[in-house]
Amino acid sequence: MKYKGPLYLTIISIIILILSQCAPLPCTLETDAKLKANFFRTGTGTAIIADTVTLYGIGRDTSKIYDNATMLKSISFPLDSGSDSCSFFIKLNSLTDTITFYYTNYTHLISKECGYTFYHSLDSIKHRKPVLDYNIMNRNITTVNAENIRIFY
Repeated sequence: MKYKGPLYLTIISIIILILSQCAPLPCTLETDAKLKANFFRTGTGTAIIADTVTLYGIGRDTSKIYDNATMLKSISFPLDSGSDSCSFFIKLNSLTDTITFYYTNYTHLISKECGYTFYHSLDSIKHRKPVLDYNIMNRNITTVNAENIRIFY
């Protein structure tokens, strides 16, 4: 009987190679589309850093997104893809406000490995107090790290 070791080794190697090609690759891309905001000084339009920021959602997940976070140039608001609006309590230094974002959701394929996510198109912003002001810079809220709104105070 002839030794068939190299033949078996070759067949097993080919099977392992084929099976490894079927395994999904891990997702390494950002999959959450968040509204990004930068801080600016009212009147001058100069970019500034907030001494302290507190932010949490109203009516849904009330856990704090930022809890007295210090020295921030920007913040991110996680939007609810199951709704067309989201409200937040925001405190910048000693100034407080309640802000509501109105938006439209749409699905977006990130990649084969990461699957789909929800992107948003910002329609409008409502807030309660005039001490903070908000300007829409980019209505498309995606996973790209790009400024969507400016917060003036």
